[in-house]
Amino acid sequence: MFNRLKVLEQINQLDPEKDFQKIVFLAGSYDFPQDVEISLAISFFRTFAVPSISKILNTTKQFENAGQKRYDDTALILAELIENGLESDRGKQAIRRLNQIHKQYNIRNEDFLYTLTTFVFEPSRWNERFGWRKSTEKERLANFYLWKKIGKMMGIKDIPETYEELEKFNRSYENENFKCTLDTEQVAMATMRIASGRIPKIPGLEYLVYHAVFSLMDKQLRNAVGFPDPNPFVAGLAYSVLKLRAFVLRYFWPPRRTPYYVTKRENPTYPNGYLIEELGPH
Repeated sequence: MFNRLKVLEQINQLDPEKDFQKIVFLAGSYDFPQDVEISLAISFFRTFAVPSISKILNTTKQFENAGQKRYDDTALILAELIENGLESDRGKQAIRRLNQIHKQYNIRNEDFLYTLTTFVFEPSRWNERFGWRKSTEKERLANFYLWKKIGKMMGIKDIPETYEELEKFNRSYENENFKCTLDTEQVAMATMRIASGRIPKIPGLEYLVYHAVFSLMDKQLRNAVGFPDPNPFVAGLAYSVLKLRAFVLRYFWPPRRTPYYVTKRENPTYPNGYLIEELGPH
């Protein structure tokens, strides 16, 4: 009989402040590889709900003209940091590339900080709802310390010192800044078209996918990006499928024996591999 909690047992022996890199890698690459990716994909919409952020994104037309590349570039840069470590050569290259990309735009510090909070909180919030187990306190704190360090390496100022203070900022920022504008609507819909471009052209399937995605967002977020409330039947179906998935993973699915590497999987944008300096807009 397999031990589904073997990785968690290893995590429990580590210190979240000292071993944050290892804890985040173990949780993300063994126990929750798909959950992390889904939660962060949904969290992108939270940044789109902020007019000052979506205005920059919409002006560059990155999501309209190169949506798949924009998504893949973001996933790969984040994976370089988590899978190779912040102090590794590739981790340092990824940080440099992040800073090169962002310095082209006039981005407010508080917008940088809010975006950072989505990486801290959204994975554990997803696991609270749909994970095969909930994130532990050590995992939540490790994620906080990892992104806090990344934020400092990016030059983000006024990062709160504690998890609780950062979460308070996250909530208050959303209440004050989420607002529906033409930019938020256009960037959000351009991103939805990335998802629809991957599904088979079967009548009605796009509708199901769209409303399933809508159901994964809270009403405050849907209103801010101009999405309608989901079809109740589709919402119920999506909820049931995700809960069934969690049950199967928890009690029947064998645990991963090797880590899942985003940086090593087949990538539609870079079928022949990539260089870190190629990631992001040129």
